[in-house]
Amino acid sequence: MPNALHVMNAGGHLSPILENEVREVAQAALTRQATRLGLDGVDVAVSVSPWDLPETGIHGYAPLDHLVQITLNPDNPHFAASWRTELPATVAHELHHARRWQGPGYGSTLLEVLVSEGLAQANELDERGGEPPPYARAGVDLDALWVRALPMLNRSDHSFGAWFYGSEVENLPRWSGYSLGYELVRRHLARVGGDAAGHV
Repeated sequence: MPNALHVMNAGGHLSPILENEVREVAQAALTRQATRLGLDGVDVAVSVSPWDLPETGIHGYAPLDHLVQITLNPDNPHFAASWRTELPATVAHELHHARRWQGPGYGSTLLEVLVSEGLAQANELDERGGEPPPYARAGVDLDALWVRALPMLNRSDHSFGAWFYGSEVENLPRWSGYSLGYELVRRHLARVGGDAAGHV
């Protein structure tokens, strides 16, 4: 079945002009990425919500092989300046997750999750004009982070929230897991060739 975009705005939280623009930008990204990933049968639901990334005003989630959820927060002070880049990049990121759910899965061990998130970030590159996402460049010491990750790589009891969103208690800076995953995938692709879609 074909993919379908749903912009949910019954409450009128997006102005008619912004709703139309969001629909056009999201649909174009969905069409590009579905072709790139060989993906069909996915509903992409876009809604307004305060649950966003503070840095962008947008958040994405792909909990299943047939569903991507994207939330927009037009009240976020960063939204207006960045949404035309962040929305298609988020579509690319989450559709890559959905495609992996249709194949090997997202993974449960720290290593599997690092790979899934690294590949999804690498899949954003075209939508970002070749630039890695901001969460791929957290400014952390990647060598020290890798040493810390090594004993956890094959374990499923890692804290996703701490590794990927940061934890003062666990001394993990925000975006640590995203930055480490992106670097792992970047180095692998540089060595073996191909891109994130080809290695999905």
